[in-house]
Amino acid sequence: MDFTAESRQESPGGPETAQESEVLREEDMKDYETKKRLTEKMEEIRHVIQEMIRENESVPEMERLELKEFNVDDEKQRRHDVMMEEEVATVREKIQMEILERCYLRDLLKRDCWDSLQVKDRAVKERPQKELDDLKRVENIRKRELAADVTPQPKVGADQQAEEVFEALSAVASSYSAELELSHPHLYDQFSLRITEQKRNQIVLLQDVIYRVKVALNTKFDGVYKQKVQEIARVKERNKQVKELLDELEVAEDLWEPSLNDREVPERVFIVDHSEIRAEKYLTPEQQEEEDQKRLEEQKRLAAKSDNVRGRALDDMMEGVLEVKKDSILKSEVPQPEFVLAKPDNQWTEEEKKLFKEYDKKVKELDTEKDKYRKSLENEIKSLQKATKDATERFDDGLKKLFERKIKSDMAICQEELKIKILSYSILMEEVMGIDEKEHQSKLGQMEANKKKMGEELQKFQKEVEFFHESFDNIVTEDKALDKEFRKEFSGLHKAMVDQLYKLFKRRPRGPKKNAMEELDAPKNMPEGANATVWEKFCHVRKTKIDSEHNIKVKASLLAEMQATLHQKQEENQAAQQDIEHFKEQLENMCKEKQHFLTDIMVQFLLKQGQVEVINADFIPDYSDSVLLHRTVVENLNQTIMNLGEQKIAMLMQTKDFRKGIIQVEWDNTMRRMQIEDLKNKERDIQKLRLTEDHKEYLKSDSDSRVCKQATSMKEALAMQQKTYLKDVKHRKEKIRNLGSKAAMKEQKNAALDKQIQDMHVTVSQMRHIYEASAMEENEAANIEQRYQEVLLLRKLKDTAKVQMEKLAFLGAEAERLGMRNIPSLVQSKPNDQRRDEGLHPWVWRQASARRLLSG
Repeated sequence: MDFTAESRQESPGGPETAQESEVLREEDMKDYETKKRLTEKMEEIRHVIQEMIRENESVPEMERLELKEFNVDDEKQRRHDVMMEEEVATVREKIQMEILERCYLRDLLKRDCWDSLQVKDRAVKERPQKELDDLKRVENIRKRELAADVTPQPKVGADQQAEEVFEALSAVASSYSAELELSHPHLYDQFSLRITEQKRNQIVLLQDVIYRVKVALNTKFDGVYKQKVQEIARVKERNKQVKELLDELEVAEDLWEPSLNDREVPERVFIVDHSEIRAEKYLTPEQQEEEDQKRLEEQKRLAAKSDNVRGRALDDMMEGVLEVKKDSILKSEVPQPEFVLAKPDNQWTEEEKKLFKEYDKKVKELDTEKDKYRKSLENEIKSLQKATKDATERFDDGLKKLFERKIKSDMAICQEELKIKILSYSILMEEVMGIDEKEHQSKLGQMEANKKKMGEELQKFQKEVEFFHESFDNIVTEDKALDKEFRKEFSGLHKAMVDQLYKLFKRRPRGPKKNAMEELDAPKNMPEGANATVWEKFCHVRKTKIDSEHNIKVKASLLAEMQATLHQKQEENQAAQQDIEHFKEQLENMCKEKQHFLTDIMVQFLLKQGQVEVINADFIPDYSDSVLLHRTVVENLNQTIMNLGEQKIAMLMQTKDFRKGIIQVEWDNTMRRMQIEDLKNKERDIQKLRLTEDHKEYLKSDSDSRVCKQATSMKEALAMQQKTYLKDVKHRKEKIRNLGSKAAMKEQKNAALDKQIQDMHVTVSQMRHIYEASAMEENEAANIEQRYQEVLLLRKLKDTAKVQMEKLAFLGAEAERLGMRNIPSLVQSKPNDQRRDEGLHPWVWRQASARRLLSG
């Protein structure tokens, strides 16, 4: 097999195709550079436009451009807007479909969660037959299990202690259902739930406990509800009596009228009253005709009733009622004698006076009876109101107890549901672990089968490699033998001729093998003195040698490939073995984890407040590292800690008092040493005290002369500062005039620039109209570049105007600042090396420095 010759074969037109590919590659490289340059330029333009947009947002509103002014390609922006509108329409349609799905889901929830309730608005669903069958089946299983239980044998030692702990923990309540006396008698103990079937049976029993709690609560609620209805009826009857008594007393008072709301009568929600409809009712012509006929019949009936003379006479005689009520004593009055109004009391006769005394006596007796009657009515009203109040308070107490019962029932339901969730999670995890274990075992079996097959293939391939290596060694040996047998083949020739032939024997062809061998075997390469027979024999031997070398190269290449493949297969075999071991380790860990999960049972306890000593960092405490202990252990430990703490406090108090005495003594010694040192320093200062000439002059001179000298120096300094100030003011005014002239020139330049900007606006507008009228696809890039340059020029002019305005503002502020710095100061200038030492204020020294610079 001649691989070299095959690799050098070319297809027809090969060189031309390679040349075309090279040209295309060069063109692609050129296009790549152009594309890259255009991309960078577009990124730069994009960055500049974004910067312009950000600057445009910060300018005043009058100068702010619209956002569409920065669009480089309006057509593309319109296409983008159209695409966005299509996406909005798609999203709107999707949202509408979601709303439709949710409406359908709402109907399903109403059908399943409201229509299926046995008791509306109380959340007790009707129990399906399957649940009742499961409950009956579990109860029968539990009865058989309890009947089969035997009495446990007595235990001693550690087993007895563990059993006592187990019984103590089992006696701890796990929910409020036991306190409500609604627990199921066939429930398993929490510590005995180890089998999946037991857990499923426990879930069925817990669901029955939840149902019992709900039914018991609803029974209590029905009793309270009926009691409230009865109490409302009684209150209305008492209010009716109280209203009659108040009318008799002629007293207006609002009475409390209890009633049931919509939450207490949920069916009322589905009833619509006519008063709730504000809109006018629409009637069909047939309904309108029927209503008109009913109205005419009612009018006729009323007219006939008005013509009933006998009925009107009966109403007039009985005053509209069929029962005549007895007049109230409160409305009765004693008739006054006629003479009382007819003549004055001094004209009365003895008989009339006697009659008046009797009248007065009757009036007093009637008033007394009225007071007694009024008090009796008031007492009756109070008794009725008190009865209403007592009944309301009794109902409120019952309602409070019902609310407490509801809270405990809710807690019991949540606790039982938590148990169900824990058991369901345990069953689910057990099933998941079992499935994972089976999958891992199946996968491990597959991996071991693949490993066995891979090992067999590896052994077979390894034997093939060994056999091939032996054949390769034989070929190499034969090739070396050919090299050694060369001189023997030409032993009859001269040694020089043999050496020359050996050199030609070592020469190998370059280029295509066939043509090169023909060229090497040509007679022109035959050395001098050699005949044709020797040359033909030499060519045959050399060709045999070259073929042998080529065969060795091919075999060596194949051997290297086979060895590389063998090494790769060995590595794959080793990796497969490692994977199997790792997988076995994972499977073992899974088995351990499953065993730990099955033995580590999660139980539920009810603990009183104050018995849980767990740090509550979040809303739910973390009990993962908690330990359940008897309270006596904690109390004994706390008592021991308190005793040790008291002993430690007593020792610390003694140590503190002792150290306090040591510190006091040390402080006294330190104070005495410092006083001694201060006295020695004072003595040393007094001994080394020297008086200068200034001190002596100050002591000799009086205060008046010193004041006069200071006043004279201050006047001279003031005159000097005034002179300097006037000179500075003159200089600043001249500088301000120069700045004003410069500002006028800048304003003229700004006006010219504004005019140029207006012209540029006109030019840009004209160019935009021209572009919109005659824009073509091949000129689009050039027009965009021109518009971009115009926008850049406009921005540059604006930036120039802005910089010049900032310079003017800066110059004006500098002039004002320099004018403010010319305020005269009364502080005398000092040399530079004395400013800091004499403690001048920084503002004063800056003023003095500025004056010195201006005067210089």
